[in-house]
Amino acid sequence: MATMYVLVCMLSCRILYTCKTIYMKLILKNKWISFIVLAVAFLLIYNPLTKFPYTFCVIILFILIATYFQNGSLKELNFKQINFRGAKIILISYLTLELGVDFIVQPLVNWLCNETADYSTFEHIQGDASQYFKWLGSMWISAAIGEELLFRAFAFAQLENMFGEKKGWTVLLSSLMFCLPHLYQGIAGLIMTFTFGIVFSFMYLKYQNILINIIVHGLIDSAFLTLSYFGYIEFYQFIW
Repeated sequence: MATMYVLVCMLSCRILYTCKTIYMKLILKNKWISFIVLAVAFLLIYNPLTKFPYTFCVIILFILIATYFQNGSLKELNFKQINFRGAKIILISYLTLELGVDFIVQPLVNWLCNETADYSTFEHIQGDASQYFKWLGSMWISAAIGEELLFRAFAFAQLENMFGEKKGWTVLLSSLMFCLPHLYQGIAGLIMTFTFGIVFSFMYLKYQNILINIIVHGLIDSAFLTLSYFGYIEFYQFIW
């Protein structure tokens, strides 16, 4: 009898713990909770206590913790292995975006706005190897990893909790969030960033692998920083 009593108590505790866990997950995935955690993650960009690139280290940590509490794992962030097919997708996506944006989209946006995106922030990199590698490392942490986790993996998860399967709203709102921190680049820069946001969003929707987004984003920004280092930043300021 004593053994049976212990087993019943253990089973009851397990059931209660499971129910509590499920209940907590349901609460944490409530649309208003999702709105709050997404807002907090976004506003951390402007927190006065950390600077670039450490700000995104804080954001990445927040995203990992919030996702784990909501789901009991990090699966919702869609970290998946890159196989040979994934490597081909990365290469083709990168070349398509790099060539398409540089020779078609960016010049068109510059012409429509009658101005070029303001990339003067990066002029000091020219010819300075130490600054180049410093910015390159910081960019992979903040832009490639940080921005893709925040504006794609995490934002998509929270926006889907809020809007359900309305993919259009998810793509639009995540892209708007993505472009807002780039106000310093002017109107043309905002439009370009929004365009990239749309493309990255559809890429994430199609392949459901955040590592593909991270690598493609990182390669694009690496090319930009490399051209800045060699003094060819005007390459991005061509107008039709």
